[in-house]
Order: sequence, then structure tokens, then C-alpha cells
Amino acid sequence: MNAEKTKQYYDHLTDEDICHCAYCQNYVRKIRSAYPELAGFLDRMGVDIEKPFEAIPVGPVNEMMLYSGVQYVIIGSADDFRQVSIENADIFITDSHPMTDLKEDHFVIEISPVLLKQTGEDSDDM
Repeated sequence: MNAEKTKQYYDHLTDEDICHCAYCQNYVRKIRSAYPELAGFLDRMGVDIEKPFEAIPVGPVNEMMLYSGVQYVIIGSADDFRQVSIENADIFITDSHPMTDLKEDHFVIEISPVLLKQTGEDSDDM
């Protein structure tokens, strides 16, 4: 993994690079405050948690929005990556993802599951 190059990748992404559907925008607005330890873990890897590569919403579950998986691109080799669980979410390497179109060495991680309050609710907490 190369945290510096991964951070550069995310620094170059703009709002236009993020899906504008209601599910993804809900994720972008709420994920950092709902999962602060996960956000810190990804920050250390150079990943901006508010810029998912792919989000897979399933639908509402008990007044929460369930995402069966959310994916992020990591620049570098996967040799140093170890699967972990943080805040009841598993983080692992996935081979099932959209094309990245990146030429440099990289891999995609997935976080699953993620539960967030739906847009329009007063609190940003889980």
C-alpha cells in the first residue's frame, strides 16, 4: 500500500467524480460522523471516506439505510493489507468491482455492512 499516492488519488477527485444519487449523497454526508474510527483507519491509508469508488445500497432496514458494501481504491500492492473489522464493519480486498481504469498498481477494498440514518433525519449519528 502507498498511503501518499492513495491520498494524491483522492485529492484529485472532485464532487463531480462522486455519484449524485440520493443513496450515495446520503453516504457522503453521514459516513464520517457515523463511523469515526473507520474514517481514521482509512485516513491513515490515504483514503477519503467521503469519496467512495462504489456504494452498494440495499435499502431501508429499521429506519436506517443499509449498504451491503462500499468500495475504495488503494494505490500500491495489496501485500501489506490485512482484513480487519472496525465498528462492526468488515474491511477486505474485493475482486468484484467496476473497472478502475488505473494503470498503476492498485487494489480495491470493500467495507461491509454499513448502516446510516437516511437523509432528512435530524441526527448524523448511526
